Amino acid sequence: MAFSLIQPLRESLARVFRLRAKGALPRNDVLTARVAKSPTFLFQIRHSAASGRNAVATADLVGKPPGTVLLRETCYIWIPTNTGREAVCHSCALDLASVHPSRSRRVTCEGCGGQTHYCSPKCRDEQSLLHQPICAMLRDAPLLADRHHCPQDLVHALLALVAKRAAALQQFAESPNQETLLSDPLAFEAGPEAFAQMLVHPGALDSESRRSLRALAASICGRLPEEMRPSLDLFLTWASQINSNSHGLNRTNAANESMGFGLFPLGSIFNHSCLPNCTYTNEGPQLVFRLLRPVREGEELCVNYTELYAARDERRAELHATKSFECRCQRCTLSPTSEEEARLIRAEQLVSAVLCDQTKGCPGLLQPCDVLTDRLGDRSAKWECSVCHARCTYGHLLDNHLKPLRDRLQESMHLYSHGLTGGAATPLRAAFESLLQSALTRLPASHALVFNCYLPLINCCSVLKDYPAKEIYARALVEIATATLPDYPPIANYLEAFAQSLNERIQTTPGMPGETRAKYTVEAFEALQRSLSICQVCYGLNHPKTLQTRDKLRRAEAAAKSR
Repeated sequence: MAFSLIQPLRESLARVFRLRAKGALPRNDVLTARVAKSPTFLFQIRHSAASGRNAVATADLVGKPPGTVLLRETCYIWIPTNTGREAVCHSCALDLASVHPSRSRRVTCEGCGGQTHYCSPKCRDEQSLLHQPICAMLRDAPLLADRHHCPQDLVHALLALVAKRAAALQQFAESPNQETLLSDPLAFEAGPEAFAQMLVHPGALDSESRRSLRALAASICGRLPEEMRPSLDLFLTWASQINSNSHGLNRTNAANESMGFGLFPLGSIFNHSCLPNCTYTNEGPQLVFRLLRPVREGEELCVNYTELYAARDERRAELHATKSFECRCQRCTLSPTSEEEARLIRAEQLVSAVLCDQTKGCPGLLQPCDVLTDRLGDRSAKWECSVCHARCTYGHLLDNHLKPLRDRLQESMHLYSHGLTGGAATPLRAAFESLLQSALTRLPASHALVFNCYLPLINCCSVLKDYPAKEIYARALVEIATATLPDYPPIANYLEAFAQSLNERIQTTPGMPGETRAKYTVEAFEALQRSLSICQVCYGLNHPKTLQTRDKLRRAEAAAKSR
């Protein structure tokens, strides 16, 4: 469930799992009971056949401003992925690059082949109960993943759950009530009973995948003491829980680079919406959920599990592949429940529609007809023009417009992912500009595919020092994003990229007229102001991202006064 998240892991697991409908609700739901007992939480847990467990706003949440903290949850387990394995402490998730070398007390475990790193002996010792039982097997995790055709991150997560289970069994014998409310009234740390009740899809594996995971489980169990061995079926349950519930985690630095993923039993009850009213970020191995916009009493509290600036059919396809449900949120069904939702939903056609090709010269947009009942991927689903009312099928649009463009975008993004060094910026820019020109002949200027061309073009132009072109692309990016989306974290990054492009124009154009220079200075300042406002809501006042943006705003203000 994630905003940044763990897309490579999700894509790998999506190939492994063929998920079905949600499983039955757990009996004696410990999370529902625990939240109900605490008057400090501004939400309660509701159960429904359609949505399972979900969070709804209480009366005390009505009228609270955006940025209000709803929950701080410490992970049940968290796993550094390959990109974060050497970058963060595997206990507290401290960014190791932020520690001054003269003060560094970094510890690397040699028993697992240097795969585990800690910021200090204290963190190593605190983690020893969970690390030592699986230390030797972590060394062999790449081999186990390759031998059993499983993602390496999944192997690491299963090993972590083996160790967690062994520690929990011992602790449970001493104190059976493991769910804890910490000193912070909005903080929560779930125990094994709550983890066991996390969403799982029964019968979620095909026979080949089941054999592969059972073989992996047998390899792991064969190296464990008998008292630590879970049943083979439990490994299958864990794998499904990881796929269904994992949240991506970012390094706690201003760049918010990915570092891993974690399991958060209480946070997992916040369902998805393509028009979310909440957001979450992580502070190390803790998730913090905040209000994104005002809500009504009884309104479901939702976050986003997928990229919001994506076409409806792509959003729904990704959610089905990674989370096994067909999204029918207010945005996907064009069913607003407030004026703010209506404003944002009106922009959906700008993100998902296709230019009419049914009547020559028609300026209309083709849009899906039956958004309340259409089935995911139905090629026979009807789309209708907003002007001439001619109809065609989704299959026609997919074959003639959407798929060819998406294939080109995927190919270009694959090349772009390898970086812009070694002269790659020039051909990549040409590829994205060619794609952009083709897309604009078939799609509205604010379509998701058009939008996805801009960020690579901004970065290519930055490397090539073509600052006028960079400003044009950054301006287009900001204009269409802010017109169609709520103020959520990525928009802060788009605004900062735009402000940077304006400052670069000022600095590299000595003969710029004073009026233009003043206009650009004001625009950059206003973009950073809005970015700071978004960061304060989504990250909090003291997050490194917020502090960095505040510093940029101060410098922009000082520069404006000096001119």
